[in-house]
Parts: sequence; C-alpha cells; structure tokens
Amino acid sequence: MDIEAAAVMEVITARSATDLFAGAPTDPEAARRARRTYRRLVALVHPDVAAGHGIAAGVAHGATARLNDLYEQWCRGAASAAPGPRTAPHVVGRHRTYTLAHRLHRTELVSTYATDDLLVHVALSRTQRRSTAELLAAARTLSAAGLAAFAPAPVDGGTAAGRTWVAYTLPAGLHTLREVRAAFPGGLDGRDWAWMARRVLLALDLAAQPAVVDVDTVLVHPARHGVVLTGWDASAAAGEVADLFDAMLDDQPDAARQRAWARASAGLAPDRRRAEYDLLLRRLYGARRYRPFALPDAA
Repeated sequence: MDIEAAAVMEVITARSATDLFAGAPTDPEAARRARRTYRRLVALVHPDVAAGHGIAAGVAHGATARLNDLYEQWCRGAASAAPGPRTAPHVVGRHRTYTLAHRLHRTELVSTYATDDLLVHVALSRTQRRSTAELLAAARTLSAAGLAAFAPAPVDGGTAAGRTWVAYTLPAGLHTLREVRAAFPGGLDGRDWAWMARRVLLALDLAAQPAVVDVDTVLVHPARHGVVLTGWDASAAAGEVADLFDAMLDDQPDAARQRAWARASAGLAPDRRRAEYDLLLRRLYGARRYRPFALPDAA
C-alpha cells in the first residue's frame, strides 16, 4: 500500500478526532502537532493528489471531507464526538450547508466547485495562507460602480479547516466561453466577440482586482449581452486576455487584427487598454451597433 492509500485508510477508519489528533486544542504544542498532521494528511488524500495514485475521486473526496470534519471537531474541543456516516464534501455557512459537486476550475490559489444548487458555486482557497478576498473585493467594487452584474453575488462564506471559502450566486441563462466556443466550431465573428471582450476589459478595469480570465471563468448571457467574471484571483497572469482572443475568434482578417492587438496591448494599463480596444473596433466595424447573439441550440 502506497503512502497516499495508507493516508486515505487512516482517515476513513478513524472513529473520532482523537484517532488522528492527540492532546487538547488549548495546548499550543498539541495544536501545532494537529496542524502538522492535518497538513500532512490533506496533502495526501486531496483528490488532486490521490487521483494520480489510482484512488477513485469519490473515495478521495470522502476522505478529505471526513478529515476536515474531524479536524474541525478537534479544534472545537469535540474530540469525543461519535463517528457518523461519511458525508459528501461540503462547507457549512451561516445560512446553509453547501454540498460540493464537481470542480469547475482551479487556479494556483483557489478551486471553484459546483454545488447542489445549479446557480450557486463555491470558491475555496487551496491553502490556509490564502483567502478568497479578491472575489469579495471585486464584487463590492463593481457593485459600487453600478456594474454588479459583472461579478458573482456573494451570499455566504466561512472557513473550513483554515481555508476560506465564498458561496456566490449566478443569474440563470449563463454559459461559459467554453460552451460558446463549442457551439461555434469555426470561431466567433469578430463583431460578436467584440461585445464580450469589451465587457471583460471593462470589468477588469473598473474592479482593479487581479483575475484569471479563461474559457471556464468567463460566463456570458447571450440574449442580454451579459458577462460575469468568476476567476477573481491574485494568481492571474498578464497574457490571459490575449489567450481568450486566440481561443474565441474565427479566422477572418478582422479577427487576425483583434488577435494582434490583444497581444501587443498586454502590458498596457487596464483603462488605456480598454480605450484602445474601442478605437480598434471603430476602425474595424464603424459606429457601435447592437448585434443580436444566440447559441445555435437556443435560437
């Protein structure tokens, strides 16, 4: 049995918190030992690691949830709590418990999960040294600017085993850019992509928060021309907006000019970048006009 499988067995066979964590949480040395034990185990049983060692994702998720529960019990001084049935991965908030389903996307610092509610997602810090503050700050800033629809609406939050999390809601009718691109195998007309890209640049400019923007973290509402950014995270890299242009546009000459502009403008300040994009669009397509957009299967 390899070390990852042994760690999973150690966690799922633990009958109480004291099987994993010794001493009392009020004892500083015991608390340090417990933190070390927790970090060691979670690094071995986490689905991101365990899957690479042939451990089924469901087993790894169950072990991670059980480990989080036992560590939280120990920290609360409830070491003698009786073992209950294994539960699905979840976080407990002020308003309700959110069952975590499949992972939607992951950055260096934050993983985002679907939940048992189709319109609610949970952003969970991947380290105890990291918070989900960027998402909250972006939501507040965009709301103050009258652009609340560009960011998720936080509804709950808390801490699970030292890692912060935020639950947020999304409007119905949104589609990821991955879904949009799949619906247009040849790529988007540059005029359709223009309104999406412009709204991405607007949100990044006015929120002034780091963000990962990719085909999974940018969502659009075709009929309303709405855009929501969900990847607010300080691990963002400078070239990611340009990557979207590469991924989403078709092969027409105007699209090639948009791609070239996106690469060349990567180092500009967000406000200047947005202004220059507006100039490019005017040169390519003339005065701005509303252009209806729908996914083929929803038309």
